[in-house]
Amino acid sequence: MTRKRTNFRVTFGVAAVLLLAIAVFLVIVLGGMPGARLDLTEDGLYTMSPASVKILGDLKVPVQVKYYVTLPDKMPTELKTLERDVTDKLRDYQGASNGMLQFQVINPQDDEELQKQLAQKGIRPFQVQSVERDEIGVKIIWSAMTIAYMDKPEEVIPQVFPQSLATLEYELVSRVYRLTSETKAKVAVYAPRQAIDQQTMMMYLQAGVQPPEPRDVHQGIRQLLAEEHYEVEPIELTRDSKIPDDATVLLVVNPSDLNERQVFEINRALSNGMNAVFAVQAHEYDYAPGARGGFTISATGRQSGLEEMLRSFGLEVMTDHFFDASTQVLSIPRTQNVGGLRFQTSEPVRAPMQILVTQPQMNEASSLTNRIGSLLFLWGTPINMSASELKRLKLEATPLFSSSDRSWREKFNDGVVPGSYFDASERAFLGQQPLAVHVAGVFPDAFQGRPLPAWPDTSAAGRLAGDSAPALDPKPAQLVLIGDAKMFDDSVISAADNASLLLNAVDALAHGAELISIRSKASTDRTIRAVSAGEKLLFRLLAVALVPVLLAVYGISRAAMRRREAQAYRDSLAIRGETQV
Repeated sequence: MTRKRTNFRVTFGVAAVLLLAIAVFLVIVLGGMPGARLDLTEDGLYTMSPASVKILGDLKVPVQVKYYVTLPDKMPTELKTLERDVTDKLRDYQGASNGMLQFQVINPQDDEELQKQLAQKGIRPFQVQSVERDEIGVKIIWSAMTIAYMDKPEEVIPQVFPQSLATLEYELVSRVYRLTSETKAKVAVYAPRQAIDQQTMMMYLQAGVQPPEPRDVHQGIRQLLAEEHYEVEPIELTRDSKIPDDATVLLVVNPSDLNERQVFEINRALSNGMNAVFAVQAHEYDYAPGARGGFTISATGRQSGLEEMLRSFGLEVMTDHFFDASTQVLSIPRTQNVGGLRFQTSEPVRAPMQILVTQPQMNEASSLTNRIGSLLFLWGTPINMSASELKRLKLEATPLFSSSDRSWREKFNDGVVPGSYFDASERAFLGQQPLAVHVAGVFPDAFQGRPLPAWPDTSAAGRLAGDSAPALDPKPAQLVLIGDAKMFDDSVISAADNASLLLNAVDALAHGAELISIRSKASTDRTIRAVSAGEKLLFRLLAVALVPVLLAVYGISRAAMRRREAQAYRDSLAIRGETQV
């Protein structure tokens, strides 16, 4: 027995030493090999896109990335792995660039001189809540990034959080792309100011007060584009403020009563190969508080001036009232008088022209919309496409997103909208209608054979003396036409993914599919579709009654089976003449 025990111990010891040697050998051999990660996210958030690999792989001159971050031991618990996670991504980008993207990790926590330099670049520490054991406190930490290329001004990512890791690829690679690009994309923006309506103006004049100046409701668009490092040039489409020849994209938002010369300038730019985004509003709505609560909704028609030109392309923005059962609740302000005191309150309003476009209604095949989760399509209308005319002009039109299959139209008239228009019951729905389209090809000259239109403030003598227009030089161009402009004004652009849609359109037209494919990797904000009362009842019954019913059916079936087995056993005993105990 003793000898067997000794042999077992010797064998066990030798085996343990051999296994340890094999483990050390594998660590030495495999330790230097690059690791592998498996990305199980549906959106592929942690897999580098082919566009990023191409952009980084094309670098010819090193790009210097500096990551300023507090040491892990001084970070709150939830941020202790932040440096490691960011460094892993930077190492991936470095490999994709064949070493042309070089990075450093720097701790500025105790370096006052460095902190002053970073403050001049707009980088400052920020506060985060820290939970340590049984204490809740606040810590000051650093987590920011700079990107430098040759002698160009540094690009800055002022804050890097765990939540931003999924979008870090776009934040970093887009800056590298713009730094290394030889030219800076210019966006010409025509977004006229919003004048007050005639009725309100008359009220001001009757009260002896000067009406206010038209409001600029599209500052958010220009700010958004500037943050994406576009050169933004606002234009007024006048003789002294024309479309610049070097613009990469023409953005026309909420045009109203454009004159013939303004339309000519837009048409000529598009025909000559300038990509464009048109956001056109067919009508607007006003919510007037009712005496007994609720709101009275009135409509006002609008003419963009682009109607004739768009029809020459085989396109038309519909002018009827357009409604959809998929709606978004809006909070509408109202003033209430209680005991002689006036209070400003808000009341939720659900109306079918406040259309919510959800992810299933997006065109998954288009990079402009395949990662858009939802849109607030406010007071918009669908796009009518003439297939025969588009085919004749050799224009390729692709719908970008559509209404739900429970949409309907009513004839448009200015004034109060009848309540019956909002009723979706007992209707023959139109089905899905295209709300935005992407059109590509050589756009025709809608003014062919017609004399050059004059600017409204230009005399005949002045026109003959110096008025001229760019020569027609037809080239392929792209147009994104959206049947809604309200969704991009300052009060609505931050709703849902409206801002992302606009940036996707400009990115795609200015830089092609490269940047847009990286942006589209952002986590999709998916929404749950609205369910009917019948569906809700069915789900409740399934949740409450299904399991008990299944258990009852199983129990009854099992009991019946056991009775049959018992009866069969008794019958077999009777056949053998045995006595059942």
